[in-house]
Amino acid sequence: MKILFKFTMIALTMTFMVCACEQKDSYSMGSHVHRVVCHDTIYRDSFIVEKYKIDTVFYDTKWLRKRFETAKWITWTNYRDSFTVDYPDCMVRIENIGERNMRAEYHSITMIVTAYDDAKEMSLQEKYEAINQSAVTKSIADSSFLMAGWCDKDKLYFEKDYKMDGLRWMYLRVEFPSEYTWAVDPLLQYVLEYKPKRLE
Repeated sequence: MKILFKFTMIALTMTFMVCACEQKDSYSMGSHVHRVVCHDTIYRDSFIVEKYKIDTVFYDTKWLRKRFETAKWITWTNYRDSFTVDYPDCMVRIENIGERNMRAEYHSITMIVTAYDDAKEMSLQEKYEAINQSAVTKSIADSSFLMAGWCDKDKLYFEKDYKMDGLRWMYLRVEFPSEYTWAVDPLLQYVLEYKPKRLE
């Protein structure tokens, strides 16, 4: 009887030890481990850093916001249409896309400037009504109008269109993942307040 009791106790002890090990493993590999992304590889590689206990999305968004708030701004000049636009120096401008267009990118965030001529002259109100159908929010002013909405299943856009003169128009647009709306607010504010800076 004593031998049976000893074997039973040993079996129970081993069972508890196995369960405890499994529980520890499942905890360390489960949702309780916080992942932090290194700044230099913020959108490429991520790894577990035990000493930090910061939520990943909040950490990335906070860092991105700081990046745009402290960036120096570079001027791009459209000589053909005689105006300039600024963009943050952390964004990379794509070359050779035409003298009337500018595109700058920072990972999944894009800033686009385009000047173009319509086939026929349209008033600001006519243009606004013609192209705002897909916009979620929109508003019109004296010489420009704003539009915002979805440009992809997980990306938003914010755009300002200007009537330059005659057939000529230009727009300034920012496209970004929806989860980074707060982070790119400095860019959105620039678009909101932008007026074409005419060359002297």
